[in-house]
Order: sequence, then structure tokens, then C-alpha cells
Amino acid sequence: MSKTCGECTYLNIEPGKGDLYGKFPCEKKWESHLATDPECDRFCTAYDRDYNSIKNAWRYSNEHASSGGCYLTTMLCNILKMPDNNVYLETMRKFRKDVLQKEEKYKSILVEYDIIGPKIADALNNDSQKETIAKKYFDSYIPAIIYNINNKNYDSAVFIYKTMTNLLKSFYGLNNINVTTLEIENADIKKSGHGIYKVKKITPNI
Repeated sequence: MSKTCGECTYLNIEPGKGDLYGKFPCEKKWESHLATDPECDRFCTAYDRDYNSIKNAWRYSNEHASSGGCYLTTMLCNILKMPDNNVYLETMRKFRKDVLQKEEKYKSILVEYDIIGPKIADALNNDSQKETIAKKYFDSYIPAIIYNINNKNYDSAVFIYKTMTNLLKSFYGLNNINVTTLEIENADIKKSGHGIYKVKKITPNI
């Protein structure tokens, strides 16, 4: 029977160690993982950890991971049970950092991801058919996005992502949620695209 990261001695599940996304620091691999993530090849049973602590860590991860944020993480990790450092998310994270956050023309899709993405994540995570739906959207869009990123067809990757997002918005009745020009202008592009809307700091004139 497979174990979870919360049962591993290397995952630090002490109170206060969990982040906003329900992840705890792994002191063996220097990564962050949900307590509910499946064991990896470095797993070591924490025999001195009481079951209530593990249950609390599982609850924390479930509550914070499903409360919104990154809908791609919800789809791939929470539902399809891939590790947080899977090749799909890592490729898209690098794409976000190296391309999307550096070009103003992509700012609107980053901001939309931060404002609408959490609502998609909640709807998907609470759907009784979430496994089927997540697999369908993963198979139909994610490999194509990664293929285009790897081949530097960035606009094509963005187009496929937007198509997937718009279909999910329609599927969950979220088309009435619009991102305003002001929200886009006020967003910090360097911190956008994480599933949490961040306003840029304004330096006062002195």
C-alpha cells in the first residue's frame, strides 16, 4: 500500500511550516510537497510521528490546495496525483518566468489566471467527475502546450492554453467573470500567473 509525503520523516509538517498552497518543505529533496502527495523514491517512514499530526497535515494540504490558486496544479497534482515537480508544471513554470512575465503582451493572460484560475480550481476540485474531466483536459491540451513551448512556438502555446481555459470557464459557468483593464494595469507582472492576484507596489513621489 502506497504512503503519502505526510508520513515521511523528511517532510516537515510542524505547525507553521505549511505554505499558502498547502505544501510543506521536504528536507531531503529541498522541495515543497503536499502532505497528500504520493511517496517518492526517497520515502522514509516517520515512526515517531503521531497519526493526528499526519491527519492535520493532510487536512491542511487538502483545504489550502483546493481553496483556489493554481488550477493547473489542482488538475495535475491534486486530482491526477502527479508530483509537484512533474515535467509539465516545471516546463510551464519556466515558461511563465522566462517568457510570459517578461513580455507585456502576455500580462492579461497571467492576470486572468490569477483572478479566474482559483474559481476554475475550486469548481474542478469539487466536481464529482473531477478525475474524468481532469484527464480529458490534460490529454487534450497539456502535451500540446508543452510541445509548443519546447519548440519555442510561444504564441501557439498561449493560444492552446487560452482555448482550454475558455472551455473550462464555459463548462463551469464562469463566463460572466471578466478581468478589467484596471486590474491588468495594477497587477505586478513579475508576480502574476501563480493563481493569486498581486498588485504592484507604487513608489510615492518625494
